[in-house]
Amino acid sequence: MENSFLLNSIGIGGAFFVGLLLFWFMRSYLKKRLASDQSPQGYTPSTQISWKEKRRHPRIAVSWEASIENSPSGASVQLRDISLGGAFVVCAKPLDLNDKFEIGIHLPEQERLLLNAEVVWSNMNVPEEKVVNRGMGIRFIDNDESHRRKLNDALSAALEDGAGDI
Repeated sequence: MENSFLLNSIGIGGAFFVGLLLFWFMRSYLKKRLASDQSPQGYTPSTQISWKEKRRHPRIAVSWEASIENSPSGASVQLRDISLGGAFVVCAKPLDLNDKFEIGIHLPEQERLLLNAEVVWSNMNVPEEKVVNRGMGIRFIDNDESHRRKLNDALSAALEDGAGDI
């Protein structure tokens, strides 16, 4: 009789412990699930990506003529915005990603500036109806200090003449 009382006590205590464990687990699971359902729709600030955060140099809105020098046709293009680090090139047929080339920029009231560049992105595969300007983003690479200084002077002059900062 004493043994059965002891076994019943252990059984009841074990069942109580398992019940508490299941209650705690379910409470934790539901709390996490409900908290995730209460989060704001869309991206949270910690996951939002801002182009400005990735850029080291401020962009300036321009409309400068340029030409892609390594192209068989010496394609004429237009720069829509530019910084010391790169530019957006409006062109009908963007080059392939990672292509390296020389771009000749026709600076206002200055001689043409020839810079080395690399394609870092393009909107070539975006449907026509979703593209405002077909083109590519380029990064200026491996240019000597005199070329960078000349570009900096042209950007400063453009700002003074009222070009907008993007």
